[in-house]
Amino acid sequence: MKALIIRELFWFLIGSLMSLGLSFIFLGLLNLTSSQGFLNSIEKIFTVQLYIIGCIVSLISFYIFRIIIIAVKKYL
Repeated sequence: MKALIIRELFWFLIGSLMSLGLSFIFLGLLNLTSSQGFLNSIEKIFTVQLYIIGCIVSLISFYIFRIIIIAVKKYL
């Protein structure tokens, strides 16, 4: 039981780190620009919200992919 908890914490840590990087890629693909040369405060808040959404979606996607891989290994 202890090994299972440690393994899941390890995967959660790896998934969290990967989701941070993937959310940067997500924001890069959106190519956020401002009409001015710099972002105003509302645009900065929107960018941070998009980054958090990207992190959450990436982490959920990572776990869904992990569950699919485990299921395929179990049935093959």
